[in-house]
Amino acid sequence: MRCVGNTAGAHLPVNKKCHCLSRVTPDSISVITDVLVSEENLGAGAEDLEWFEAAEVLLTEQVKAVSGKLMQKVNTGVYGPLQLAYISTGDGIAGLAELPDQQPIAEAEELHSDLLPARYEGGLKIWECTHDLASFLACHPTFSMRGKKVLDVGCGAGLLGLLALSQGASDVHFQDYNVSVLTSVTMQNVLLNTTENTATRCRYFAGDWQSYVQLTDDEFKSEEAKFDYILSSETIYNPSNHTKLYSVFRKRLKRTGIVFLAAKTYYFGVGGSIRQFEKLVEEDGVFESSVCWKCSEGKKEITLIVKSVFKSRDGYSSRFILGAGV
Repeated sequence: MRCVGNTAGAHLPVNKKCHCLSRVTPDSISVITDVLVSEENLGAGAEDLEWFEAAEVLLTEQVKAVSGKLMQKVNTGVYGPLQLAYISTGDGIAGLAELPDQQPIAEAEELHSDLLPARYEGGLKIWECTHDLASFLACHPTFSMRGKKVLDVGCGAGLLGLLALSQGASDVHFQDYNVSVLTSVTMQNVLLNTTENTATRCRYFAGDWQSYVQLTDDEFKSEEAKFDYILSSETIYNPSNHTKLYSVFRKRLKRTGIVFLAAKTYYFGVGGSIRQFEKLVEEDGVFESSVCWKCSEGKKEITLIVKSVFKSRDGYSSRFILGAGV
């Protein structure tokens, strides 16, 4: 194991096998902004961007100390019978001052931008499809997550993972591109909604999706280790990242697992769309997908994705989903 970079003399361990940062604490967050994925590991169409390597991010006492200052004013989301509390974007930004080097988000704030490709990927803001998917899952007990392993991909505030925890999920992993989003928003919301015992069922990962798959390869070799549910919202806006996101679904979902993907039908200005992603899924032939919810204007959809062998063997079909009251 070698070390890369330093902050105030601190070094971060790197996994030699995949050359990924293996674990990071807030004391060494700034190193993440300097250690980047090499171009040969990027998806097609993204060669001109350098993406942050993946790392597991720890919930430290320093992060916990910030939570008391952020919880003076909280918002409440009502999703069917469930209520989740979450801090505002403004409070999340205020909390950044309490944690080391938050440069990517500082850059985005200075430019009044929700997105700086490969620097800041919009995780502080709760995008509308997240609320749609949370409401859908809360109102459909068919998809109960009690005792299940769940991955919240592109988690941002972590509402989907929190919903899974509230339903009794055994393990929830939160993944977002920016370390600073995880420490200033995701972890704070977990602390706000859970007991200390429940919080121990959570893990957090930052960085590029392809790098995340490499980082966690050894851990997910067995079928049992994989996820029963993968939840993702507003993550297909950049078509250059579709292959990397799909790789997470393909390599981390159990054979009998389900992916729920909520998104706008088309993302103006950046070019991603549901139809593009569906085509990728169809061409690979491993999964089958069906739309299980669509807003009245037809501009937002929730897509259910299951592995083809499971669907054909058990007759799991869109008719079954639509019959659940969608």
